[in-house]
Amino acid sequence: MADITRGGLGLLLAIGFAGMGSGAAMAQSSDMRLIREPAYGELRDVLGAVLPVATPSPRCARPAQLPDGACLEAVLAGMKARGATTGRVLTAPGAGGGAGTVISGPIGEAYRLYDVTLAGGGPRVVPVTLPSSSVRVPRDCFATGRGVDYRLDLRDGQLAAREVQAVSCGGPVPPIGYGGPRRPPIGPNEPGERWPATATVEVLGAPRQLAAPRPDCPPDAALRDGVCFAAGIAELAFRSELKELDVIGAKRPVAPGVVLTAKETEQYVLKRKGKGGFKADKRWFDKSSLAAPAGCGLTSPVDFEVEAGDRVHERALAGCGAPPAPPPVATYEAYGAVMPVVMGNRPGCAERGEQLLGDACFTDVIGWMRARKIPKAEALVLDGFYRPGERVYGGGPIRFSYASVWVNPDGTYKADRKHGYSAQIRSGGCSTVTDAGGEASGVTLIRADGGVMAQAYQWVACPVR
Repeated sequence: MADITRGGLGLLLAIGFAGMGSGAAMAQSSDMRLIREPAYGELRDVLGAVLPVATPSPRCARPAQLPDGACLEAVLAGMKARGATTGRVLTAPGAGGGAGTVISGPIGEAYRLYDVTLAGGGPRVVPVTLPSSSVRVPRDCFATGRGVDYRLDLRDGQLAAREVQAVSCGGPVPPIGYGGPRRPPIGPNEPGERWPATATVEVLGAPRQLAAPRPDCPPDAALRDGVCFAAGIAELAFRSELKELDVIGAKRPVAPGVVLTAKETEQYVLKRKGKGGFKADKRWFDKSSLAAPAGCGLTSPVDFEVEAGDRVHERALAGCGAPPAPPPVATYEAYGAVMPVVMGNRPGCAERGEQLLGDACFTDVIGWMRARKIPKAEALVLDGFYRPGERVYGGGPIRFSYASVWVNPDGTYKADRKHGYSAQIRSGGCSTVTDAGGEASGVTLIRADGGVMAQAYQWVACPVR
């Protein structure tokens, strides 16, 4: 039985080479060394508008009572005193907690918003159905996963709600208990570039032609899939300048106001045929006419609302404001394959036929290969003698190259220069660091297998869980 307590790494190397075939290198080490702890951002509050709060009142005049029971009388009086004709008001079940209460949660449940307009015949009230605010986050800050909250306070004797959003400035969201106290909040009038206001908006696409099942469809308009292209054919016949027409096909009968999910539709291109008539081809890839506003991104599946006149338009929700904070990462040094090293020249090397690639002595590499019966290997070639611990990388102080070394049928050895070698670095779930300069990847000299070997390394960024 082989003794692997002394010289055991050499045996493992030989096994690794034999199992991987010619030109292979030793399997990687799973150990990683921490280079840099994760860097976090700084929690800040960003302030928005101050909204009046309407609360229930048993003596509220009917024109001033909202559908949820809150009374607008105090809000309307405040608007008239300021000379305002329009405004937004908040109501919330938790508003009974008074000043200091924070209202947080989904719109329609935790709170409601109403846009109020003063007109001659009385107040006009329009419910706000999507989360909306005037909070604009600075460009170097990120969303933390929370939307806009409302912090209640007393202003001139009336309950008011200040829009506030918690953000992380300068980096990932710090963990609970990390760092010191928060800095003062960021006011709405402080200078600097800002993201668009934090809100959810509906995005509508341009009207498109509709094809749907119809029992009265003319035979020459039932082109395929049981849907009727009569309206699209009429459009192409009327507009001779159009070469083709974009058509959304409904998989079930529809009427104006019906909303179809993407799975209930098919996309077609309606075209003229060479000898008259029309044909409908299915699109290979769905086409969209939706374009979210700058600083916004779609946050819901796309659906299609049917309009009168055999038309349909896409619609979806988009979230606007600061982008999500990046995940925190720690930087590690991951290690990979190990290879033998050629260090400079030495006397008598040429006479033994082991001086290859001009002036490099491959005696140690050849001896290593012979002892392990390895027919082909990769090697690091250095310009001189270096100790373990030295690092070799592009742009560093040590001149180097790589070589492929193999044994000829007559027992002699030959080598060719290579641009690189198979590092075999695996660091599951981590990404390569590309902005840390040349030192972030290369090989490090280590003492192993009875001599100096070179082990591949790479700096990687690993998510912190």
